[in-house]
Amino acid sequence: MATSGSCLGIDLGTTSVKVSLIDIQSKLPVFSTSEPTNADIDNEPRKSEQDVSKIMHAVCICLTRITDKNRACVKCICVSGQMHGILLWNSDLQMSLEDEKLEVRNTSNLFTWQDHRASSEYIAALPKPDSHQNKATGFGCVTLFWMAQFQPEVLVHYNTAGGIMDYLVVLLCGLDKPVMSDQIASSWGYFSSQTNTWNFQILREANFPVHVLPVVERSGSQAGTLCTEWFGIPKGTPVLAGLGDLQCSFVSGSEGETDAVINMSTSSQVCYPVLSSEFIPRRCETPSPISFFPFFNQKFLAVAASLNGGNTLSAFVKMLQNWFGSFGVALDKQDIWQKLTDLSTAKTPDGVNGLSTATVSDTGVKGLVIQPLLFGERHDPTLTGSVSGAHEDNLSLGCVFQAMCEGLVNNLHQMMPVSMLIESGITSLVLTGSVIDRQPYVKDYVKKLYAPLTVKEQSGIDASVGAGRIACKFLETLSTH
Repeated sequence: MATSGSCLGIDLGTTSVKVSLIDIQSKLPVFSTSEPTNADIDNEPRKSEQDVSKIMHAVCICLTRITDKNRACVKCICVSGQMHGILLWNSDLQMSLEDEKLEVRNTSNLFTWQDHRASSEYIAALPKPDSHQNKATGFGCVTLFWMAQFQPEVLVHYNTAGGIMDYLVVLLCGLDKPVMSDQIASSWGYFSSQTNTWNFQILREANFPVHVLPVVERSGSQAGTLCTEWFGIPKGTPVLAGLGDLQCSFVSGSEGETDAVINMSTSSQVCYPVLSSEFIPRRCETPSPISFFPFFNQKFLAVAASLNGGNTLSAFVKMLQNWFGSFGVALDKQDIWQKLTDLSTAKTPDGVNGLSTATVSDTGVKGLVIQPLLFGERHDPTLTGSVSGAHEDNLSLGCVFQAMCEGLVNNLHQMMPVSMLIESGITSLVLTGSVIDRQPYVKDYVKKLYAPLTVKEQSGIDASVGAGRIACKFLETLSTH
């Protein structure tokens, strides 16, 4: 094992790429950077696709910011990324690493976790999976089912499928077929975590294109080695199978077995580790707000994963921008964000005295209650946004934005209440995510709602840090064998 040097963690997120170098000995970040991908494609309603080449370009930009000396000292690479999503490519025509570039060709777009092309009625008609994980819109296998039925002409061009992190690992290692971790496979659906295999029989009987499914290994396994020197990182450097951003964020933020983590970024999650190694998730007969995702060492994370988070607040900002535009007033989105943040944190934002002293999740901000579920939820796609308790005294911009922030947190709390965390032995809650970092009002409201727990704030928590630490753990394991 290398006792000096660093491990490289790369996270391919929904809106940005993050890269971190983790010191092998201290397990602390020695360098971190991020780059927006701007990869969203102007999609039709209910569809969510991203340009893979823009994501890979952002990776290259981040790598150039690391010094030559530090890149030469990388001993292991681990890639995490947005879960559930899927892209297709032709393994016979895929690109190789050349000139330190990731020039993407012969791939589909990335169909993201936010994709809603498969309606509730369509999903209900799909075969029942032999899995504890239910089927849901945005899941990789559900998207493939939809494409096989409605866009079969697209599938004929490709022979391989994977998540965005799997594609990068394939490029780095020069693999013919992706090696997917059980974390990502579980997020696609139609996968048994007990046997670590796809539901091949069920899928074949439903005319699903099983030939594109990846090989699956346990999380933390090695997928291959770097096939050539890349940005000065030595050829032969071990590369792990791609991991979920949720699990890697938890690794980054959690300090012990009694910690839960609440993350609010593009979407939102509350999760905690199920400590028993004998725990087996029950087959999900009915939709539930609580899911169990593979973690490491064949253990699980209990997760309440909401589809609503920063994406909902961004939709509100876009709405305001469009409203002002209708009056011929052009406002920059950043200016709108800053005004909303200022109003929500001022001592008297339009008459509101900071954080509401009213009963939480009961009377809202001066009686205004907003349920900002613009994107529904996986356990109930029919959920929509709603407003109640509106009157002339609580319709200021400050009140409305505060009520939206409270509504997002209330929704998470309804999915996984603090009582459930306490009953599961959780004593502390770690806060992370761009929404919590940038919106003090959200942070304060989370602290109020989860007050029975010790709430901890940590800086530098993100999936790329967790991915780098998993790579360090892999090297430690190698040294003991």
